Order: sequence, then C-alpha cells, then structure tokens
Amino acid sequence: MALKLPLGARPVEGSGRRAALVAAVFVACALAVAFAPLAWWARAAVAVALVVTAGVLHHRLSRRMGPARGWIVLDGDGIRRFDAAGETALARWRDPFGATVLATADRSRFCVVFTSAGATRYVSVKLETPDRVDAMPTLAERATTAAEGDVRVDDDASLAGEEAERLLEEVATRSPAALDRIHISDATGEPILLDRGGLRVGARYIDLSAPLEWRSFFFQEAGAHAVTVCQATYVRQGETEIVLVAPLPGDGMWRESSAFDGVGARTPSDRPGAPRASMPGLGVHPSLARDVRLLQATAGDPPPRELRRAIDHVFMLPLRRALDRAPRISRVPSSPSLSAPEGRASRFPS
Repeated sequence: MALKLPLGARPVEGSGRRAALVAAVFVACALAVAFAPLAWWARAAVAVALVVTAGVLHHRLSRRMGPARGWIVLDGDGIRRFDAAGETALARWRDPFGATVLATADRSRFCVVFTSAGATRYVSVKLETPDRVDAMPTLAERATTAAEGDVRVDDDASLAGEEAERLLEEVATRSPAALDRIHISDATGEPILLDRGGLRVGARYIDLSAPLEWRSFFFQEAGAHAVTVCQATYVRQGETEIVLVAPLPGDGMWRESSAFDGVGARTPSDRPGAPRASMPGLGVHPSLARDVRLLQATAGDPPPRELRRAIDHVFMLPLRRALDRAPRISRVPSSPSLSAPEGRASRFPS
C-alpha cells in the first residue's frame, strides 16, 4: 500500500456553495421554530441553538486544504518525489541507501538526506513550532546538527514535521539499516560507505565493532591566494589509517551565537569573549549536547595527502557520531600533530 506525504504549505481554501446551503437549511429551521406553537423560551432556545450550529457548520465546511505543491510517495519499489519538476527517485528498497537527518541548532528546520551510489537527494522539513520536536522522537533523535546554510528548506516544498516522522518510521520498517547508512564518495569519486558494521573508504575498511582510535582536529591549508581552514577526522585501526577532511563552513555552527549557548562545550572558534548560544524554549536536547561534544577539536598539522579523503562537510558530524559509538582503544594524544603508537614511526610531520 502506497503512502503519500504532501509537500509544501497547503493553504485553506473555501468551498462556499456547500457550506452556504447547509447553513441556510439550519437558519430556515430556526425561523420555523421561532413561529412554532411552543413556549417562548423553548422557541428561543431551539432557534439560537440552530443558528449557532449553522455558523459552526458553515465555518468547518468552508475550510478545506488547498492542493499540495508536491508529494513524497512510498510504495513497493521505493521512495519517489513528485513536484513541478517531475518525478525523482529518492531511494529504492532493493538498493543500499542511507537516510541522514540534519537539523538547525534550534531544531526548527530539518533536512532528510537520501544518499546512494547514484545520487544525493534532499527533502526539506519545517516545523510550525520548534517545541513540537519532542512529539517526533525519530526525527529528534536521528537529527545531526548542521549550520543554518546547510539545512536546505524550501517553504513551498517542505514536509511538515509530522509527515517527516511518518517518512522515517516507514523507512525504519522497510529498510532499518538505512537510518545508520551513508553512501557518498570523496572528491576523487572513490566510494565511501558507512553502515552499522563498518566504514569503508575505497579499499580501506574500519570495523566499527572492533576497538579503534579516532580524534577530530582542524588545520590550515595554504593555497595560491588564500589560506583555507579545514576540519578533519583521523581514524586508525591496526595498520589502517584514514583522515576525512572538509573545508570549515564559512557560516559554521560555532559562529552562530544562537546555536550553542549554555551547552558547555568548547568548539574550534570558542575563544575568550566569544558569544555562546542556546535553544530558546527547548533547553538542551541530548542530540545537540552530543553534537557539540563531537565538534570539539584541537589545532593540528596538515595530514599527509595520501591519507586524506575529502568529503562533503555536512557528513563529517554524522560520520563522527558513528565512530563515537565504536569501542575505543585509547584516546589519541591531543598534540598539535597526530602521534603514532610506541615503537611505530609517525607518518605526520612534526
């Protein structure tokens, strides 16, 4: 059975003819009662009741939802989007895909990102009131905090929060592994696949059920005309080493004074005197507190290029979340450069 979820605001439109006809019938009955051979108080009470009923019915019948701007349809084949641009396949049940939830720090806007070997698709979500997020447990718990500019919201083609919750619940039923999967590629086109079991980056594989070491840091990369600040996540398991890198967003979350006030974590630009941020009216949601902890980083040296894998920066935090759930060997030393274990030469410049 197909599930259809409307996209975009659906304005209330009137169906006046039917409403007026029903209201007229009740008003006529009220007039008839007014001249009926009954006690005056009985005639008055019944007539007033009929007039009030006519008003209520007219109001309700004259309100109906306008046409949706598009639809998200889930059927036996997969998930598709229908809008003015036509039909777009978001995911197919028979193919591996991921469903990642991004959210602004105040949890007023969300985005469900469908990733697969062929494409990355975005479905925007907008809540009428942010305090409604607690009524949507899957959406709230799965959300990874992203910068304002990374959460794509089109008010004319967004899912309502309740509809997004239904979408995620259906995905959890039909393809539960998708909620823990990310299927992307690096800047060279080499595939990167995260699932519940592990992280595969090209030919390298990190087993997320076995102990590993990882840490986050940021570094400066000097170019021909400018210096770029990059965020990085270093992962090591046995002889396998990977460094995921991405440019630090210009409107990064740590620069938004409304994002993390009162959370109590320090982030890359958390300098003395820098503003802090909060979630007005919501307090600190556990998922937000976790994300702030995962954003903590130290300054380091640029990693060797043979270890680097450049990714879209919106996936850096979701990948760190998966690494954070894996067992740890020990914390990697927080020195300016990455250190190798005892008896093994470091591959990072001192």
